[in-house]
Amino acid sequence: MMDRNFLARAFEMAATPVWYPLLERTADARLPVPVRAPLFRALARLGGIDLSEVDGPLERFASLGEFFARPLRHDARPVDPDAAAWVSPADGVLQAVGSFAAGRDPVVPVKGAALPIGRALGPHAEAVSGGGHYFVVYLAPNDYHRVHSPVSGRVRSWQSVPGTRLPVNRLGFRLRPDVLSSNERVILELEATRGGTVFVVLVAAFGVARTRLTFVTGEELRARAGGAPVALDPPIPVVRGEEIGSFNLGSTVLVIWPAPGHPVLWMRRAGAVRVGEGVVRGAPAGAG
Repeated sequence: MMDRNFLARAFEMAATPVWYPLLERTADARLPVPVRAPLFRALARLGGIDLSEVDGPLERFASLGEFFARPLRHDARPVDPDAAAWVSPADGVLQAVGSFAAGRDPVVPVKGAALPIGRALGPHAEAVSGGGHYFVVYLAPNDYHRVHSPVSGRVRSWQSVPGTRLPVNRLGFRLRPDVLSSNERVILELEATRGGTVFVVLVAAFGVARTRLTFVTGEELRARAGGAPVALDPPIPVVRGEEIGSFNLGSTVLVIWPAPGHPVLWMRRAGAVRVGEGVVRGAPAGAG
């Protein structure tokens, strides 16, 4: 049997920045127009991708990266009409939902591993030290890879945090239990319309895992990697279900909010979920 430490080191080497340029050049390579539609249809058959939801002809996607970050028709993901419902920010698998107690760095279970809430939020750790709630959505490579706001409100700040790009799946959790807090990620701080703070964390994964935001250029996102949170003045308004970012290939989205002592009603438990479907309601901070 292969030594577990050797396997872990091999994945960590493959997921470090030395390989990023090669993977990104492959994803960005411009494909000849006649090749695009047949190639993307073949990938869709292999991955179970519903091409009827895609906005526009397949030929419009000039590269593999553009295809994986494809937009959908505006009516493909209706938002839960319940104004008190927080909605899923992404298509994928709802891996974990729950609450965490007060603590300097509370740890919650995700797929048999651990998510240190404080480490995942970096400089915002103190905001959730009194306890709160969370849910985790995992995106497979064949999922729709745009990320939407779970609540209405205003984006107050963003931060790009460097890290590895280990796979965020069962293997990745086994090799590195804290993968969700050690991988490259972007942290968004939202001020919810109905009061309170909500953090949306976009966690990069193995492969070409570049994260994009709708209100920040890719150049600025890369230039500020490793820096302090960037305060937005004025904050940027968003509504529930509105697109706020996107991924290339597989990734994970964390939604975390401080709400000590305030119970919530979970509308959905672990399993498949789509953008706009209700996950939780009755939260005192930000529903709507």
